[in-house]
Amino acid sequence: MTGYGHAQRQSHTATIVVSVKTLNHKYLDLKISGLEAYPALELKVQEMVGQYFARGHVAVQITLERRDRAPLTINTDIARVYAAALQKLAQDLQLAGGLSLDTLVRLEGVLQRAEEPEAELWEHLEPAVHEALTQAQESRTREGQLLAEELLQIISLLERELDKIEQSAAGVKKLYKERLQERVRELTGNAVELDEGRLEMEVALLAERSDITEELARVKIHLRAAREAIAGPEPAGRLLDFLAQELAREANTIAAKAKDAQITLCVLEMKSLIEKFREQVRNVE
Repeated sequence: MTGYGHAQRQSHTATIVVSVKTLNHKYLDLKISGLEAYPALELKVQEMVGQYFARGHVAVQITLERRDRAPLTINTDIARVYAAALQKLAQDLQLAGGLSLDTLVRLEGVLQRAEEPEAELWEHLEPAVHEALTQAQESRTREGQLLAEELLQIISLLERELDKIEQSAAGVKKLYKERLQERVRELTGNAVELDEGRLEMEVALLAERSDITEELARVKIHLRAAREAIAGPEPAGRLLDFLAQELAREANTIAAKAKDAQITLCVLEMKSLIEKFREQVRNVE
């Protein structure tokens, strides 16, 4: 599910801005940027994200906007290297004039803003990350409620088609007998008297080969499990994805075994609904 969160805090040396964006994904795919200079803090943020989300692309962007009053330090070692190199260059090229301090401090890496100690930075960063993650989670929860309603509606439609199939399946044996009688009459031109015992045996064999009682029972179990998973407090995405696969498999089996036109139509509608269900499940954590 998609979600977004944003938070801001002030530390002693910087303005901390945290933004969290989440997108759909089968597994947890986390990307944190902005803490390259603080690998230990990046690990802490990673642990925090794992407490909020189990699935999805999660992008955490952390910006440390340094303020002018942040203390400055001078990297003397880099300054010495620059000075020696420039003095040698002046001698080699026989250039007049000395090296000024103003020129030296403008060179990259000589003048640096002091990094804030990790412990102090974390005191301000942690609540900002917590707030942004909470906002993103609440955003996903609102979307999840709408998604749950849609999934439950699809389940209700599947149950309706299932009822139609059960009603049609109840009269399949009688239909088989009528079809078989008609076929024998067509082939013999009513010249042969039908053996009722043999006819009942053939009808029974046909009914057994096309019996879908077990498949219908399993579909009911899967739909009931889907309802319970949607209503439950735990992340249900993987379970619902598995149930969608099982529903599709049972529907294919019913389609292969059923010899009734009405059942076939119902199965086609079921397969369409299952595909919609599967597409929406991809958005579930």
